[in-house]
Amino acid sequence: MNRLQKAAWLNLIAVTICVAFAGLCFAFLAKRNARGLDFILICFVVSSLGATAFYFLYHKRSPEAHFDEREKMIYSRAFMLSAGITMVFLAGICIVPFYILGGQSLMHVYYLPVIFLTTLFTAQFTHSVAILIQCELEGENGR
Repeated sequence: MNRLQKAAWLNLIAVTICVAFAGLCFAFLAKRNARGLDFILICFVVSSLGATAFYFLYHKRSPEAHFDEREKMIYSRAFMLSAGITMVFLAGICIVPFYILGGQSLMHVYYLPVIFLTTLFTAQFTHSVAILIQCELEGENGR
C-alpha cells in the first residue's frame, strides 16, 4: 500500500467518523428544536467540523507533498471525478425538492445541515474511492 492509498483510507475513515458524529449532533439538536442557549452546542458542533477541516487542509506534513508523478496524476483525476460527482449530487439535492414540492412550499431548516453533511461526505467519499480504484487498477495492469 503506497502513500496515496494510505492517505485515501485515512481521509475516508476520518471524514466518515466526523460526518457521522456531526449528523448525530444535528439530529439531536433538531429533535430538541435547538434555540437560545443551545446556540453554544450548535457552535461546538460547527467548530468541531471546522477544526477537523482545518487540520486536514493545513497540517504541515501532508502526504500529498511526497507524491511522485503517477500518484499526482491519480490524485488529480480523482479530484476531477469527485468535483463532477459532487456538483451533480448538489444540483440534484437542491433542485429536485423544488420540482417535487413546488416553488411556494416550505422546507424545514434542519434539511440545510443534512444537505451540507451529505455533500461533504459525497465529495470525500468519491475522491477517496476514486483514488483506491485507480491504484488497484494500475496495480492489476502492472502485474
